[in-house]
Amino acid sequence: MERDILALAASIVLIIILVRFRVDLGVAMLAGACTMALGAGFAPKWTAVQVGAAAVDRETLLLFGRIATILALGALAGKLGYLDHLVAGLKKMIRDNRVVVALIPAFGGLLPMPGGTMLTAPMVGSALKDDDVSSEELLFISYWFRHVWEYIWPLYPAVVFAATLVDRRVSDVFLAGWPLTLAAIAGGVFFVLRHVRAGRNETSPEGRRRAWPELIKGVLPFGIVIVGALVLKIELILVVLAVIVLMAIFERARVSDVFRSLRKGVAPQIITLVFGVGAYKHLLIETGIRESVPEFLIQMQMPELLVIIAVPMLIGLITGVTLAFVGVTFPLLMPLFGTPEPDMQLVMLAFGSGFVGCLISPVHLCLVLARAHFNATFSRFYRMMALPLVVLMAVAVALVLWPAG
Repeated sequence: MERDILALAASIVLIIILVRFRVDLGVAMLAGACTMALGAGFAPKWTAVQVGAAAVDRETLLLFGRIATILALGALAGKLGYLDHLVAGLKKMIRDNRVVVALIPAFGGLLPMPGGTMLTAPMVGSALKDDDVSSEELLFISYWFRHVWEYIWPLYPAVVFAATLVDRRVSDVFLAGWPLTLAAIAGGVFFVLRHVRAGRNETSPEGRRRAWPELIKGVLPFGIVIVGALVLKIELILVVLAVIVLMAIFERARVSDVFRSLRKGVAPQIITLVFGVGAYKHLLIETGIRESVPEFLIQMQMPELLVIIAVPMLIGLITGVTLAFVGVTFPLLMPLFGTPEPDMQLVMLAFGSGFVGCLISPVHLCLVLARAHFNATFSRFYRMMALPLVVLMAVAVALVLWPAG
């Protein structure tokens, strides 16, 4: 068992090192998976066969299809200006500018993309340019409210990853994770946003009437996805492809724009990421290392709850990548989530803990880009983040200790 644990530790360390040196995450995870199997004493030929089996596994292929279509939808929706419609409608509807500037990144967060905070950060800065707002407040609003959906929104690949790895529906993640989204919104509003000195928007009954078409148009594609995937429980790939086709038809999108959006979903880094994660999970199971971990933790007398919190948070902090902490730690933590079906409160505690690590990670791409854009200081920004993060973790732990019903 000690050899298994050492092999696992070596694989995680290797992944962290490679990611820090900007090696593609999927390649890093594939290298980590092979290192783990070889370190545990398995032959190179056996390891290669298992990697091949993981690549053609139905679960891996389904995951790839979901992520590829999600990213294509995000790219096309951004290209066709759906976010612009939302922002314009909000300004005509809402007088309190604090609400508008929080909703701008929140709506931007409906479109998953690397460094996506920069999609709406200039809009937030422009909306508050005439007000007495610090650089750190601008950074917090742009960064925090963009990420409030990442615990539940089915367009985020990490949510799909988590659901797939624990063998549950995306809707199960949504139902278990919505308190975390509410906690994130409440913490950001109460501890930071309500103290921001924002201006007022000029609104009128006529302006509000004109705003509705823009708001409806902006939110419609995402509404179809949420109803199809979460309410009707239709396979996410089919729903997203249908929305892409409908958007292309109704917006008369150029064929080149549609194909460019589809290529976003099948980019080489997406392919390597999915198959790297698939190989890591597959080898964790086939080598028997996943079963060795709980025995080791029991011998070490570490509380299981502490392990579920600390391990994802550490990987999230070091990598700043949501998919990294989900892909590396969820297969490892599966025995601690409960059997025969995982306890979704424990799953969301692990997810919330890992995402807290990502949010405070100095290598999180969104944070790096937005901090530079607003020329904000890390020290004051982290002080703003402290209390909202405490609220988030308190809710996640409370859901485990005092579950509803």
